[in-house]
Amino acid sequence: MKPRFAIGNSTFSSLREQGGAFVDKSLLIADVVRNLDQVLLLPRPRRFGKTLSMTMLQAWFARGTDNAALFSDLAVWQAGDDVRQRFGRHPVVLLSFKDLKEPTWPACLAKMARLIARVADDPALPVDANALSPADQARFAALRAATADSEALQDAVLDLSAWLHRTCGEQVVVLIDEYDTPIIAGWTNGYYDEVIAFFRAFFGAGLKDNPHLYRGVLTGILRIAKESLFSGLNNLAVFTILAKRCADRFGFTPGEVASLADACGLADHMPAVESWYNGYSFGGQTIYNPWSVLNYLRDDGEVCKPYWVNTSSDDLLRDLLVRRDAIDLQDWQTLFAGGSVRRTIDENMVLRGIEDNPSAVWSLLLFTGYLKAVDVQVDQDGTAASLCVPNLEVRTALRGMFADQLARNFGRGDRVPELCKALLTGDADVAEELLDELALAMLSYHDVAHKPAEAVYQAFILGLLATLERTHEVTSNREAGHGRYDVLICPRQAGQAGAVLELKVPRARKGETAEQALASAEAQLRVKDYVAALRERGAGSVVQWAVVFEGKCALVRVVG
Repeated sequence: MKPRFAIGNSTFSSLREQGGAFVDKSLLIADVVRNLDQVLLLPRPRRFGKTLSMTMLQAWFARGTDNAALFSDLAVWQAGDDVRQRFGRHPVVLLSFKDLKEPTWPACLAKMARLIARVADDPALPVDANALSPADQARFAALRAATADSEALQDAVLDLSAWLHRTCGEQVVVLIDEYDTPIIAGWTNGYYDEVIAFFRAFFGAGLKDNPHLYRGVLTGILRIAKESLFSGLNNLAVFTILAKRCADRFGFTPGEVASLADACGLADHMPAVESWYNGYSFGGQTIYNPWSVLNYLRDDGEVCKPYWVNTSSDDLLRDLLVRRDAIDLQDWQTLFAGGSVRRTIDENMVLRGIEDNPSAVWSLLLFTGYLKAVDVQVDQDGTAASLCVPNLEVRTALRGMFADQLARNFGRGDRVPELCKALLTGDADVAEELLDELALAMLSYHDVAHKPAEAVYQAFILGLLATLERTHEVTSNREAGHGRYDVLICPRQAGQAGAVLELKVPRARKGETAEQALASAEAQLRVKDYVAALRERGAGSVVQWAVVFEGKCALVRVVG
């Protein structure tokens, strides 16, 4: 029978009861039980199954539930007596911070109070109020009514753990999903100091030296530096996407994807699925994006398209990218062309001053799922890795981000699309005017002065063309006709317009003028026949461009 996909259902018990497709990641439970550290932090990109895993942990440990039918056919059921003896044994406090994105600190604190109130009032967590002291009864009542002050909220997990331990006679499992969401919101919205101070005390009280805690598990996207948030929390083990431990507990392995595709009758679609949604590397293991794979299979493999990239705004990353020098133009060009850049990676994110940290944007791109790390090396100087774009879906997203960065820095979001239209229609006057305008706004002296000039201009052009990603494939430095073109704009559908650009910089040492360089570009286009690649792809109209840059000025000509 074809699998039934319940996209967006992240509640394990509901998914299993409804017979929804479930890729068995239940051995994460054994990892939690057998880990010698009391608290685990498992950062992963969004939509990689974190919330589903947390509700699975809740269903396994939760005291007073009869969930055997949900697990009897999963790997964890045969994992061993040490794991089975924890089944249905512990009170579980599950908190999800995924919606703590308020614009102000008072609003965030008020929402936190309401979140704690829902947990404190949950009948599945039977605190015996009669067994509490009068002072504790008052604190419990305030938590349930969402009237507790900041100090009481900071101690909420510790207090709930103590009361539940006293009531049930068993230590408590604490699960905190998307723990870093309010921290990122605080940085983005200007209340970082307040949110860090609050959650440092919150996590310290609930997870450090808590005698009522059996296990704590936190998920999120980033690993916030211990000095910022987890100071003194010595019982914490962190397994990021670079760690081998728990590497395949989130996302899909190639074998899991192949099994799903076969069950859907789409085994012959695997090459397309691999190109679009594969390419991640967690702890050295190949991983597919589960959200995109499930959506593609649910849609019967009609067309590969970006599912994952449209599910979140990634505000922190976008705020950094909008800074003009966040990523060098030539690095963007290398990534878009399928290459890699070697960079230092900081697994511990310190948000204060992050805009001045050269490795921060690269670390964010990696841990949020926009890049993958290969050839990872760890030594006394830190962690270094070669970073590249994992697949076509992410390349689409990165081109869009770069286009946004250029448009926002320039201040006129309509100018880049106007340029793209002019290049595809052969409007030389508009193309030259806009290239002049954009180069003046976006190219700095340092861009041109300290690197091969043609490479800088080529990266600049490739970045500007990022907005064409959905309709055209933009490539550079590939064989076509009788040589290697500089930039080719190839339509994804036959009949659409295409273009080829030959870029030149006047050779000052030889006394070459801009007009002479332009004539050289024209001659090269005529001789090399780069448009052969466009004809093979069924392009309709084709425009050949000779483009010369001299400093921040552009001179263009359409070649017939």
